[in-house]
Amino acid sequence: MDLGHDQAAGRTLFTTKRLCGQLHKLQILELDSRSHYKRVLISFLASLVVVLAFASCDSTELDPFDNDEKYFTVFGFLNERERDHSIRIIPLSRLAERIESPSDPQASIDAVVTTTDLRSGSVVRWNHTLTRLSDGSYGHIYRASFIVRPSRTYRLEITRNDGKITSAETDVPNLSGTRVEQQLPVVRPDSSVYQDLILPGINSPWDVEVSYWFPFSGSPIRIPYGRSGVATEDGGWMVRVDITQDMETLSAIRQQPEENLTWDAMGVRLQVLDAKWDPPMDIFDPEVLSIPGTLSNVEKGFGFFGSIGLFQDDWPNSAALNAALGF
Repeated sequence: MDLGHDQAAGRTLFTTKRLCGQLHKLQILELDSRSHYKRVLISFLASLVVVLAFASCDSTELDPFDNDEKYFTVFGFLNERERDHSIRIIPLSRLAERIESPSDPQASIDAVVTTTDLRSGSVVRWNHTLTRLSDGSYGHIYRASFIVRPSRTYRLEITRNDGKITSAETDVPNLSGTRVEQQLPVVRPDSSVYQDLILPGINSPWDVEVSYWFPFSGSPIRIPYGRSGVATEDGGWMVRVDITQDMETLSAIRQQPEENLTWDAMGVRLQVLDAKWDPPMDIFDPEVLSIPGTLSNVEKGFGFFGSIGLFQDDWPNSAALNAALGF
């Protein structure tokens, strides 16, 4: 059965099979066009929210208004690296979710959104805007500006005028005591060099960057590694840094021959998802994540509200690395 309407009951019946088939087509607001990383995560989160809201991928017809006291769908996250934060709120009602025009009835929303730092008690009220999305429709976007502190728990509350509340909590990762474990550099038969870095206790890194600090430079050159690497048996992560390949990139950036490149120190900077964001077996599989409750922390609602912590560690070049590179 395809997406249809039960006009007599005034209800919209959704077919989860259709929803899963449309997963890859879903477009969502690019909350921060400066960061491809953010767009990827939010696109995934948006796709996931749709499926979580209406159960797993089969041909069963579900009535989304039989919501068992669930009031809103929410998705978004706090980022320690950013000061400005955005989340999207979708009220669960008998009105169509899609907003074609600011004059549509569903273009208004009965929702006050706040976050509370449960350690300090500080409360921030988020500001609502009806924002045009990338597909031409509109969405309810809430924005707030504040500093996200590591190791803090933030409680999100979405409150209707009748006192009904949808809520979620997130614990911002704290990695202040973590240090990167450097393995000995390896020289391949073709004389290229790589070095493995162990990130103890970091089992969900994103947006990994390797930093190279050159003499008299106020900031490093950072080379993106994405989410490359593998999980270690003790709950950490290993990233293999291809030093020789990075030297080609550094040579182009600094406009120096590779043999003249000499940096004083290296480092790693990355972002870490909070523990509740980790999928089962560390696999982002929509078929698995479509099972209700697999990846959701929202009470009296649907979706997900998470946080992203920042980790950075730098160290001077080791004698072993200098020898391998011929410095």
